[in-house]
Amino acid sequence: MRLKRTAPVLGATLASLASLVALTGCSGDGWGEDAGLPAAGDLAALEKLVSAHTTCSDLRRSSGGPLSEQAADPAWAVKERAVCGDDSRDTVTLLTVSDMEKFQQANKAAAAHGKGVRVLLGQNFALSTADTPTARALLKADVLLFTCDKDFKVPDGYRNEKLLVDGCALTDYLPA
Repeated sequence: MRLKRTAPVLGATLASLASLVALTGCSGDGWGEDAGLPAAGDLAALEKLVSAHTTCSDLRRSSGGPLSEQAADPAWAVKERAVCGDDSRDTVTLLTVSDMEKFQQANKAAAAHGKGVRVLLGQNFALSTADTPTARALLKADVLLFTCDKDFKVPDGYRNEKLLVDGCALTDYLPA
C-alpha cells in the first residue's frame, strides 16, 4: 500500500533530476570543469550563452562557411554546427562537440599541416568568430581561446590551462 503512494513521488523526483541535468548541460566527462569552462547541452543552450554576451540572432544550421570542413569530418567529433550573428551578417559559428579529446587531437593534427583553427572552447562546445570585438565579448562567458599554432605564446599574467592533448594552448589571452 505504501509503495503505491511513493512510486509517483519517486518518478516525479527522477524526472525533475533528469530535467535539471539537461538544463545545466552537464557533459558527463568533467573536462574543463577545473578551468571553470561553461557547458551547453545543445544548440539552444549554446545560443543563449552566446546571446548573453553578443548578438546571436537568426540561428540556423549551415553547411558552408567557417569550420564547415571540420564539422563534416568525423575525426573532429562535432555533433552540430550552426551560425548566428547580427542582422547584417553571420558573426559566430557554434559547434557542439561530442568528444573534446578527439576535437583537440584533430586540431593538433591539422595545425601540423598549417590548417589548425583558433576557437573559443567551453566544456563541450567551440565558438569561432573572425570579429575581434565579438571574440572579446565572448571571453566574458568564461570560454577560453584554444589553438595549436606552434608559434603561439601565452604572455605572463594570462591563464594557460591544461588540455587533453599536449602542444596546444588554452588561454584567456586573445591577440589583437
